[in-house]
Amino acid sequence: MALEGTIKDFGLPDIFQLIGMQRKTGVLTLKHEGESVTVTFENGQVVNADSSTKRVDDRLGALLVKQGKLAEEQLEEVLARQKQTLQRIGHILIAGQYISTEDLSRALQVQVSQLVFRLFRWKVGDYHFEQVDKIQYDREHFNPMSADFILMEGIRMLDEWPMIERKIPSMDVVFRKVVDSSQIRLGGAGLESDDGLGTRPPGASQISLSGAEATVYALVDGALTFQEIIDRAGMGDFEVCKTLFDLLSRDLIAVLGRQKVYGVSDEPREEPSRIPGFALLGAVVFAAVVGVAVQGGAPYSILGVGPLLKTPYVGVLRSVSRERIQRVDRALQAHRILRGSLPARLDALVETGLAEARDLEDPWGRPYDYSASRHGYSLGAQDVEGEALAGGQIERRWSLAGGVTP
Repeated sequence: MALEGTIKDFGLPDIFQLIGMQRKTGVLTLKHEGESVTVTFENGQVVNADSSTKRVDDRLGALLVKQGKLAEEQLEEVLARQKQTLQRIGHILIAGQYISTEDLSRALQVQVSQLVFRLFRWKVGDYHFEQVDKIQYDREHFNPMSADFILMEGIRMLDEWPMIERKIPSMDVVFRKVVDSSQIRLGGAGLESDDGLGTRPPGASQISLSGAEATVYALVDGALTFQEIIDRAGMGDFEVCKTLFDLLSRDLIAVLGRQKVYGVSDEPREEPSRIPGFALLGAVVFAAVVGVAVQGGAPYSILGVGPLLKTPYVGVLRSVSRERIQRVDRALQAHRILRGSLPARLDALVETGLAEARDLEDPWGRPYDYSASRHGYSLGAQDVEGEALAGGQIERRWSLAGGVTP
C-alpha cells in the first residue's frame, strides 16, 4: 500500500481512517518545520508514536517525573542504564521497581495520545506510510488505540472545547478549592442515585467525586497552574481540562488568578489564549468529516436532516449526540436539586446557566425529545434515519425515598 503526499491534499483524519479501515500494519511518518513524527500501526490501530525533537525515552521519563512517580535522580540512573543495555526504558523501570506496572501503562497511554492529537493541529506537512509485516512495541504495557477512537475524541473536543475555553482562558490560571475537604469524599462510588453530578442532595453529608475528578481535585492547591495540573494528573490533556471545567461549574473550585514569575495575580492580561489547540483539532476533524462525505458523492447534511452518507463518521456523530443528551440529563438533575422542580422546557436550562444552547440539539440540528411530570422525566434522541438512537434514551423516576431511579 503506497500512501504519501501532503496533509493539505489529504487530511490526517482521512489517513488515519484509511489505515484503520484497511487494518494496515506499518509506520506513518509526518514531517513539518524540521520535526519528524512517526506513528506506528498494527492491524489499523495506533500502538506507538515518537518525535524527532525528543526521544521517546526522554519524554516518558519527563512525564513520570512531572507526575511525581519518579525522581530526577532516578530518571538519570534509568537513562544511563538504558544507554548501556539498549533495553526499553519501561522494562528497566519495572525490573528496578521504580514504578508500578499501572503507572507505566498510564504514562505510555498519555504520552502516545498527546503526541497523536497534537498532529491533528498541523495545517501543512508531508506524510508517508510504509507498510511492514511486523512491528515492535511494548505489548505488555500499552493498549492499542483504534482510528475510530481517535476521530471520535477529536469530534468530542470540537463539541465541548469552546465552553471550556470560556471558563479557563489561559494555561497559567491557578485554582483554589471552594468546598472544605471534609465535605468531599474522594474516589467515591457516587451518590445514591449515581447521577454523576457530585452535588449534594438534601440530607447528604458529603460530595462524592469520581476517580478522575478526585485525582484532579487533589491537585488544586492554590499554587499549581492549569498546565502543571495537566502535567501531574497522569491523564490526557483534554480529560483534565474537561474535569476542571466540571469542578468549576459545580463551584467546587474557583479561579484564584494567573501566575506571574513572583506569584499569583488577579490582573487580566491582554494576550491570546494559550489553551492547547483542541478547538483547531476538532475543526480539522470536523472539516474532514464533511470533506469525505462530499467527495463520496452523496448529500451529507450536518445541520439538516436530509439523506446522510453511510460512512464510519456517522457513528462518531452518534457519539456526539449521546454526549450531549447526557449533559442535558445532568443539567436536569441539577435543576431539580437547585430549584426543587423540573423545568417545563429544556430552554430553561440555558436561561439558568446549567446548559449550553447547542446541548439541546443533536448534531443534525434536531431538538431532543423531553417530557416531565411530578414523578420524573424522559429524554430521547433520534438516529440519522429518525429512529430512536441506541443509548440515547433516558428515563428517570423519583422513588418514594426521594432518590432517582434510572
